[in-house]
Amino acid sequence: MLADPRIRLANNWLHDVGTGLWAACLLVLWVLRGRFDQSAGAEGPAFIAAMTEVLGLIFWLLVVALVVITITGALRLAYWRAETPPEQMPTKRPALIGKHIAFLIVYGGGTAWAWSLTLVP
Repeated sequence: MLADPRIRLANNWLHDVGTGLWAACLLVLWVLRGRFDQSAGAEGPAFIAAMTEVLGLIFWLLVVALVVITITGALRLAYWRAETPPEQMPTKRPALIGKHIAFLIVYGGGTAWAWSLTLVP
């Protein structure tokens, strides 16, 4: 199944779109939260309720994007392992591990920051 180039193309596309969507959600949360903080109280309770709901929905879209990134990344890892010659594994594995540690820090920290942006006082 993973040998089919159409499957790989679709998987890579979903992985890249998920990454862009995650980053876009983080940016939108940051911008909306800044506007919310500037006008909180001035717009009334209906505005606060609507903004709280929007922030929550965008956060959950970010989480869905993160799930897509994780699943498609696991598939990419599977076909990477299948195609990497065994003699290259000792040199490539540390780079792959380092890259994923950096990704965990970025995505973990970014998702935690996104969650904090949804918390309305």
